[in-house]
Amino acid sequence: MQKFESSTHASLNSLCESEELLGVLHPYAFIQGIIFAVAAAPEIPMPEKWLPWAIKTSNQLTSTEQADKLTDILMKLLQSQLQSMSEDKIHLPVGITFNQDGQEQSSVAMWCQGMLFGHSQLESVWQHAWNKMQVSEVTQMQQLQKDLSHCLYMFTTFADIPLAVKQAENRGNDQLLNILPKIFLSFPQTLKTYVGLSGKLVDFLPNQFETFEQK
Repeated sequence: MQKFESSTHASLNSLCESEELLGVLHPYAFIQGIIFAVAAAPEIPMPEKWLPWAIKTSNQLTSTEQADKLTDILMKLLQSQLQSMSEDKIHLPVGITFNQDGQEQSSVAMWCQGMLFGHSQLESVWQHAWNKMQVSEVTQMQQLQKDLSHCLYMFTTFADIPLAVKQAENRGNDQLLNILPKIFLSFPQTLKTYVGLSGKLVDFLPNQFETFEQK
């Protein structure tokens, strides 16, 4: 039986796997990745912007009750993620794991896909923060951008392992699949680096976190 960090996490999983919403919502791990990206953004988007990202574009919720329940769960999970980040407890959700088997997609792949989707939706937010920083901290900014590229490369690799392995082989590296378990050991540090990058960029922006909390 799958374990979850909280009853709220379990509730989201139940919604995602329910007969009613299986084809409407993105998978549980994908949505967790979105929540991580939203919580880690230099400026946290308002709920009306990011909540719809949990729903597949071709489908809609069929009732107000469903929408209210989903909104309540997602907002609680965002607050939980923000709290964990503020306490430097940055890790993948319980149950999101890497599976080298290759026959079945790892849940970490779905998480990375959701995280990258969220990051792409928030690209303008990140760019705004870079632009603010560029005025006074050019050298530091260049290093931080390198760090961000490394983080996104890690997420992209685990989001689609077959593609990453094929690309590596095209570059003459036929060992990527074998060393992925070792690379995955640095995944927690990559998460912390990504969140830390955002934290450094926030210094150049208005205090968005307080604004969000007070609303």
